[in-house]
Amino acid sequence: HIHHDPDLFRIRSLGSAYPTRNIYLVTLEASAGLGATLRIVLLALRVADRLGLAPVIIFAPATCAYTEPEPIRGTTNAFEYYFEQPTDVSVDMALHGCNVFLYNTAHDLRAEREMCDVSSPHRANYDVDNAYLEILAALFRKYLRLNEETRTRIDRDCRTLFGGSARRLLGVHLRGTDFRQAWVGHPRVVDAKSYIPEIDRAMSHGLFDGIFLATDDAGELDILRHRYGDRLLYYEDTQRGCGNVGVHLAKGERPLNHYLNGLEVLRDMYTLAACDGLICGLSQVSFMTRIIRMSTGTPYALLRVIDHGLYEA
Repeated sequence: HIHHDPDLFRIRSLGSAYPTRNIYLVTLEASAGLGATLRIVLLALRVADRLGLAPVIIFAPATCAYTEPEPIRGTTNAFEYYFEQPTDVSVDMALHGCNVFLYNTAHDLRAEREMCDVSSPHRANYDVDNAYLEILAALFRKYLRLNEETRTRIDRDCRTLFGGSARRLLGVHLRGTDFRQAWVGHPRVVDAKSYIPEIDRAMSHGLFDGIFLATDDAGELDILRHRYGDRLLYYEDTQRGCGNVGVHLAKGERPLNHYLNGLEVLRDMYTLAACDGLICGLSQVSFMTRIIRMSTGTPYALLRVIDHGLYEA
């Protein structure tokens, strides 16, 4: 079946425009968290890059966890809330294109089978090496650019947090909330108490002046705030959860809650990538953080990934 064969593409003529361009229309449900969704974007970009196609990214409004009821800056495509399109081909061009290759989820396998062992799909999600991440980092550097408003907001917040260019921060990413549901094939939760010895060890090296914590879990934040006091920095306006429901799915009463949820996790990724060191568990956000950092060409002074294994059936 075409939707299960990674080597088959459906090609449609949606109009008579741009007959010399081969366009890859990547429409994603984007119902997962932003880290996981951006990783799928990169896999699609891998396919486009290998085949010489011009990619166009759409987060389907009906399913995307970050879509607002009304347009943001004139678009209902949540990908464009935060990013520019990867090339000069716009959504409108794609929807009127003469030669449009349609993405389907089997294409992810096409991208990944050249980079990692895909015989066990659950493990392929998390058992990846630096070579895999470096390929995706090169694609990130080539194709993904924050739009001006998002870049300005993240740069401003990051400068305020760092409080000066000479400040050296240890980034810490702690994934909680819905990870506690123990999904088969997902990483086991690494709680704040397991992070403390790693943070203490890293801080003892004298490489860092403070700690930046990015977490979706309010309870874990409280534990680390009690431990490290003023040395611990975090974004106070970030929405966090205190149960086992993912923040991207939690209902919020603030205006533009869905949009802001995406913006805040993106801001965490870029801020963690700007730190001098990183301690993290296995998660899609920590993968994207490492990819963003790799895309700069400058490695972390310290990198520690805490791996407690995956939940088995």
